[in-house]
Amino acid sequence: MSAIALLSSFFVLISIGVPIAYAMLGTAFFVLFVFEPGLPNMIVPQKFYGGTDNYILLCIPFFMLAGELMGLTPLFDRLMKVANAIVGQIRGGLSHVNIVVSMLFAGISGAASADTSAVGSMMIPAMVKQGYTKSYATAVTVISSVIGVIIPPSGIMIVAALATGTSVSNVFLGGVIPGIVAGLSLLIVSLIYGYKKGFPKSAAMSWRERSRALWLGMPGLGIPVVIIGGILGGFVTPTEAANLAVVYAIIVGALLIKGIPPLHKLYQSLVTVVTRLSAIMFCLGASMVLAWFFAIAGVPEIVAGAITTVTDNIYGVMALMLISYLIIGTFLDPLPAILIFSPIFQPIASSFGISDVHFTVVMVMGLSIGLATPPVGSCIFVGSAISGLSIDKFVKDLLPFLAAMAAALVLVAFVPSLVEWLPTIAQ
Repeated sequence: MSAIALLSSFFVLISIGVPIAYAMLGTAFFVLFVFEPGLPNMIVPQKFYGGTDNYILLCIPFFMLAGELMGLTPLFDRLMKVANAIVGQIRGGLSHVNIVVSMLFAGISGAASADTSAVGSMMIPAMVKQGYTKSYATAVTVISSVIGVIIPPSGIMIVAALATGTSVSNVFLGGVIPGIVAGLSLLIVSLIYGYKKGFPKSAAMSWRERSRALWLGMPGLGIPVVIIGGILGGFVTPTEAANLAVVYAIIVGALLIKGIPPLHKLYQSLVTVVTRLSAIMFCLGASMVLAWFFAIAGVPEIVAGAITTVTDNIYGVMALMLISYLIIGTFLDPLPAILIFSPIFQPIASSFGISDVHFTVVMVMGLSIGLATPPVGSCIFVGSAISGLSIDKFVKDLLPFLAAMAAALVLVAFVPSLVEWLPTIAQ
């Protein structure tokens, strides 16, 4: 089989606008019929089903459902008040609140586009009303949403752990500090912008008011505690933690809204979860088929040979992988990119002594930056739809934040302890 034909057919299908999952399956069938007619046709459905038949994937729908259920409560408003109590009184306050609430909401939704939609629909109009430019408000919302992929729980982290054969618990724990580092890097840029542009700050709050905001926000902050605390303490598996998160969301929802949400809203939440899950599972199955063809075509060995030809230094290899992630993430959504390229890059990383947990977290973090970049970043399109601005109108304000995220990526990549410390102490 020709590796060049395999790669060429895949990228040709993508370039003409074929959806990623169909492009992966189309490439597999093309190679099967043209280059490997001796292989049984049943290999495609077998690999497809095998890629989705995994117990750990139950985490994904339950984490999604927990986020949807919490979205039916006053939780988000209370999280905003918590964020405002922490950073709202600093110059450029609402900009900082936008970032902090994304960090808090990441532990509930676990999805970047959901974060963009939830945060953006409230924060962009509020920021514009206070005197921020619409382009800046959109840029902050879009880039801060990326943190939702890094801070657990994250559906993409679960898939990445499956793709690399790494413990989901360790990957979750490994993503906590990098997510905080990414958030702090964005806050630094936000702070500089705030003073440079003279953006307003929120009204001063007394310590009593701050304490009250924190107290009212405690129910919402409880979900990340349940998830991370349960996993870190060894009390539950990630799948069990996902189920507990759903139960917690139901209990908290009943306490906050004093009753069961309307049935039509519950139904819509379930439809949303099923729709997103179907897309993820279909993409997962298709990528497993393509990854198998990559393996028998020797694509990982070809790429590894090309990289080691350029450098045999661990830092040089890491730098090349980071550049690859940033380029790939610009053209592919993180989910298929992880499934397609992790079998290629992971053996290279392992040969240079890079741990699987470190490799997985850095890969997810690097590819997730593409969510906030044209031409295919989902967060950038959601932000554009909410604000009513075309993408070119806020890209200029987005660039400094993208640079900050890239700097955070480099720091996490070259300081492995930022990823490995929490998983190590949890063992």
